[in-house]
Amino acid sequence: MKKYWLFHRALRITTTVLVTVMFLVVATIGNAAEKKPDDGWHFTITPYVWLPTVKGSMKLNQPPGLVDGKLDVGPGDYLENLDFAGMLDFQVKKGKWTILADVIYLDFSDSETAQFPGVLPGGGEWTVAADWDLQALVFELAGAYSVYRNENSNFDLLAGLRYLNIEGEATLNITAPFPGWVASRNFSETENYIDPIIGFKGRFEFGKNKKWYLPYYFDIGGFSVDSDLTLQAFAGIGYRFTDWFSTVLGYRYMYYDFGDDSKLLEDVKFYGGTLGFSFSF
Repeated sequence: MKKYWLFHRALRITTTVLVTVMFLVVATIGNAAEKKPDDGWHFTITPYVWLPTVKGSMKLNQPPGLVDGKLDVGPGDYLENLDFAGMLDFQVKKGKWTILADVIYLDFSDSETAQFPGVLPGGGEWTVAADWDLQALVFELAGAYSVYRNENSNFDLLAGLRYLNIEGEATLNITAPFPGWVASRNFSETENYIDPIIGFKGRFEFGKNKKWYLPYYFDIGGFSVDSDLTLQAFAGIGYRFTDWFSTVLGYRYMYYDFGDDSKLLEDVKFYGGTLGFSFSF
C-alpha cells in the first residue's frame, strides 16, 4: 500500500515540476532559433558551500527521556555540531551531451545528558550521557542530453545514479549512585543506498551581455530499488564575471524516504542556501 502511495506521489511531483518548467521554457524561447551545439570539450568544476537544515526520524533506540528520535540540525548549530563538510560539482560537456558528477560529505555530532531520580535507599541520581555522530556521503553520477537550446536558454533531460552512505553512532555512559559505578553502551548502524534517478536541468540567460543567468535542476528516483523515494531540486541566480569564472547563489532541497527496511533512519531531508564558485575551461 505504501509503495503504491509513493509511486503516485512521485508521479504527481514529477509531472507538476516538469509541466511548470516546460511552460517557462516555451514562454522564454518564443520563436527563437535553436542554437547549434559546440562540438568542443568543455569542463566546469564548482566547489560550493551548502548550509542545509537537516531533519529526519532516527531508528537508533535510546533510553526514554534522552532523545525523541528526531534529527534536527540547522545552520545555527554548525559551529557546535558540524565536524566537517565538503562539496564539489564537476561537469564535462561536448555537443548536446553532458556528464555530471556531484559529491557531498557531512559529519555531525552532538552530546546531551539526562538525570533520573534515585529509586534505591539513600537516594542519588542516575546520570546518562549520550554522544552521537552522523556521517553522510552523497555521490551522484548522471548523463544529460540537451533536447532544446537557443541563445538564451537550454533544457536537458538526465538519467543516472545517486549513492548514499550514512553512518550513525551513539555512545551512552551511565553513572549510578553506587561509588565508582559506570557503564557504557554503543549503538551503531551503517547503510548504503544506490538509486536510479531521472530528471532535467537547464538555465535561462538574461541581461545586456548575458552575464546573469538562472540555473535549475530537478531529479526523482529510488522507486523502491534501494530507497523508496528520493528527490532533489535546485534553483539559483548566477553571475558570470569572465568567460572562465562565475558564482551562483541558490537554494537546494534533497529528500529520502528509506522505507521500513532501514535500521538507521526512516527519512531525512536537507534544505538550505548554497553558494558556488565555478571555473570553466
